[in-house]
Amino acid sequence: MLEIRYYSKQVLNTPFHQVDLATVSLDALWFDVFFLRTGQGKISPFPKSLDSISNLHLKALHVILANLLYDQESEIPEFPKETFFDYLTNTLPKLCEIVPDYTTWTTDAERAEELVRSVFHSLNLTPKNETKEYFHDRYRSIDSRERMRILDETKKAQERAKEILRQLKQKEEEEAASKYNRE
Repeated sequence: MLEIRYYSKQVLNTPFHQVDLATVSLDALWFDVFFLRTGQGKISPFPKSLDSISNLHLKALHVILANLLYDQESEIPEFPKETFFDYLTNTLPKLCEIVPDYTTWTTDAERAEELVRSVFHSLNLTPKNETKEYFHDRYRSIDSRERMRILDETKKAQERAKEILRQLKQKEEEEAASKYNRE
């Protein structure tokens, strides 16, 4: 495999000027990718057709990944189609929900790196010059899903703290009123 910069650059340079997202066949794209990568593209690449996807931003993410994986110079080893199908049907739509505009993935270097690391993480691939520990640490540090989880936990903790403060203030007011009534 090559260094992560190479793959991030591939994402940033996805040739969308050559693609009509409204009519592109994702099945055909993945057929070509798997034929190149595994020689098994002749067989149905996935158990379910991806051409039914209507969200253009999600389709664009498929195009980005197909472009990345189709690159013949990328030195990406073979990987299990089942694992990758799971990534495409479960993880990729979640990423699309968090970062809904596909152009963010192709204009922001950190988001491009996140997308590459996300797919490599699911396929258990490690780029050149990185240890598994460094790869996972860097991925966690830029993962949008992890960032959203942390923000949600922080928000919940702040809400709990506000509720505790409100209860303390209410208790102090009740004690003050009780003390006033006794005097």
